[in-house]
Formats: sequence, C-alpha cells, structure tokens
Amino acid sequence: MQAPKLSVIITSQDWATPHLEEIDRTAIHGLYIADHPSFAVTESWTWLAYAAAKTSRIALGTHVTGAPFYHPTRLAKQVASVDVLSRGRVVLGIGTAYEVQDFVPYGFPMAGFRDRVDYLEETIVILKQLFTGRIDGFQGRFHTYEGEADFAPLPVNGSVPIWIGMNKAGLAMQVAARHADAVNTWQLSPKQVLEIAGPLAEAVQQAGRDPAEVAITCDVVMARGADEKGAEELAHRIRDMARGWGRKDSVTDWGVGGVLHGDGDAMCEQLGRFAEAGCAEVTVSCSSIDDLRWLDETVARRLA
Repeated sequence: MQAPKLSVIITSQDWATPHLEEIDRTAIHGLYIADHPSFAVTESWTWLAYAAAKTSRIALGTHVTGAPFYHPTRLAKQVASVDVLSRGRVVLGIGTAYEVQDFVPYGFPMAGFRDRVDYLEETIVILKQLFTGRIDGFQGRFHTYEGEADFAPLPVNGSVPIWIGMNKAGLAMQVAARHADAVNTWQLSPKQVLEIAGPLAEAVQQAGRDPAEVAITCDVVMARGADEKGAEELAHRIRDMARGWGRKDSVTDWGVGGVLHGDGDAMCEQLGRFAEAGCAEVTVSCSSIDDLRWLDETVARRLA
C-alpha cells in the first residue's frame, strides 16, 4: 500500500514566514493555512501570495476557506493570482464555515447550514465558470451575473484542485460528489474515514462521476512523544474547544485515532492505517518550526 502524501497545516503564519525557503526544501508535500476572519493573522490569500514568491516546489492552499466570507469573483481572482504566482501549486480547500465568532462580529450573517451549503455550491459553480476565462451570465440564489465578461488571470492548469471540508456523509458530501476533486476531513480516525469512503463513492457514482476522481484527504493533529492517553486528552481538549466555537457534536467525535502520537516509527504505522482507509494525503497540524523539522526528518523523509 502506497503511503499517503504528508503535508502540514498551520493556524498562525507568523512562525512560518521566516522559514518558507527552508520548508520548501523539506520532504513535506504541501503547506496549508487556516482561513478564519477571527484569527489575528495575515489575510490568508495575501500570505499565500508571499509564500508563492518564497518557494518553488511545495503545494500551497487553505484548509479551508469559508465560502460565506467571499464573493465568488473576488475569491476567483485571489486563488487564480496565487496559482499564477506559484506556477500552478495552489489547492483551494473550501467549506461552509462553522465558527460563530467568524460571522456576525465581522459583519457576516450566519445563515443556517443548508443555506451555507447552497452558497458553497453556487460559489464553486461560479468559480469553475470564471476559470474558463469567460462568464456568460448566471442567475443563482445568491449571485446574479448579467451579460458577458472575460476573466483573468487563469489558473496555470486550467483550474485548481478543489477540496471540500466535511466530516460526515450529508449535504456537503453531495456537493463534493458533484464538484470536488477531494474531500478534506479534520481529526477523524482511519476507521471514521473508512466509514465515509463508501457513502462518498456511492454519491460520486450517482453524480455520474468516477469515484477515483474524488480523493479523501485527512487533517490530523500531532502529539510527538505522547502515549495513547496523552493523545486522547489532546483530542478531547480540541473537541471541546471546537464545540465551543460552534461545531456540532456529530462532526467532532474525536479521539486518539485522529492524533499522530509517539515516535517516528509509531507515526509511520499510524499513517499506514490512513492509507488503508483510502486517505491519499494526510496533513498534520504544526505550531512551530521545531515541530515541522522533526516531522520532516523523522517521518516525511521515510515516506518520500
């Protein structure tokens, strides 16, 4: 079984900014950032443009951008611009957004989940039209485009990979089945990922697509040197924090299986379980350059 690609996600860019050239020389496949209006960090796509200029190899993107915070045309401009600057290395992770503090305090009405799913789908449909270089009118629930208009710049490879954030079979999975190149889960165990894989493949087939066209990617956290008890405690702390932010219990059933823990040997074994569950890429949350260096030297280089 082929090992999954190994990437990292960061929630604060400050520590990574001076080390981008070093990160680009590692065996890490991708560098992804969180995208929340409430986070006290540099605006995500602006920072990714800077990262594009400082790197030449590593994939760059968001895990994930909340569609309700963006007008599709502005998002298309930002994504395509970073893709051009990076010579085709962008991944657009996108979702419905969930954190209450990201919405009303920053001027964004927080619609119900079904409406946010509809907004997500409409955004993706418009993005794909814009990425053809031209839009010839569009009438949706949330946006109206009248007349014909050209769009530039265009993504280097005609489009960018679109990954939809989701943690269970449901409405977001149906959108992914119709439009996405991958789904992106957060802190699920290999067993939970496997439980999603079957319904996802069925939904993709019902949408008239080949299940092989929609990959499963998995974000996890890391507790290096921790035993199972320590990893479980970390998972539960993050679970409780996420629920406080507004995430539902049904998508935050998190335990030790979503935490890489122990030494390098143990983590390689755990990553093998994700591969067996069908995960094509595992993205590890890192909060310091020391953690990233350790992950690269102890795990990533062994899997490369």
